[in-house]
This record gives sequence, C-alpha cells and structure tokens, in this order.
Amino acid sequence: MTDLTRHARRHPKHPPIDDPERSPLLEEGIAEFNAGRHWHAHEAWEHLWLGLEGEDKLFVQGLIMAAAMLHQYARGVERGVENHHRNVLARLPPHAPTKWGIDVQGLLDQLARYAAAPGLDAAEARIERQAS
Repeated sequence: MTDLTRHARRHPKHPPIDDPERSPLLEEGIAEFNAGRHWHAHEAWEHLWLGLEGEDKLFVQGLIMAAAMLHQYARGVERGVENHHRNVLARLPPHAPTKWGIDVQGLLDQLARYAAAPGLDAAEARIERQAS
C-alpha cells in the first residue's frame, strides 16, 4: 500500500487515539451508518481518523469512503459511487474478514451489490459488529 502511505499519517494538530476499537467515535459512526445516516457516520469517523496513523487510519478512511459511497448512491451520483467504491477496495480488503469486531467482509459484500445495481435502498446497508 505504498501509494496510500501519504494518507496514513496522523494529523499533526490532533492528539493520537490509542484505542480506536473502543472509541465512542467509532461506535457513533457505526450507529449513524446503521441508521442510514451515512453523511453523519462520515463526520463521526472523520474525527476518529484525524487521530490515527498507519493501517488503523487507512481502515477508518475505508469506512468513511463506504459511508460516502452510500451517500452518493442515495443521491443517484453514479460517478461518486464508482470513485468511492474504488477507494474502499484500496483500503478495506486487507482488514477482512474482521477488524475491531467489524465484519469487514460482510460490508464489502454489501457495497459490491450497491456498486453493481441501481434502485436499492442505501439505508438498508449495515455494519455488523461482534462484541470484543
């Protein structure tokens, strides 16, 4: 993932987040995502993303892009769906099948359906998380 390295540094003005798996921001983003409020999920995860680096940052970036993809899908912006899906596929698969108890593979499978078919309800997409 060398081409993504520049995206993997922590924002210099944001304090590091040491335990992102247990961050309230991660939980908030998942709750918003599962309620079909993809823009709000994106916003919650962005605050988490700023305090991360390395693979954890790229993983959260993938979640953000998944939410953005579904936001674009709901708005009927095909090009946005394609672009975000391509970016998701560059970030999430290395973390499958699970990371932080999140069913990454299940999310990828759902996103593939949205990338391939118009007319689905983006609000039905879910992030499944097992207790860790």
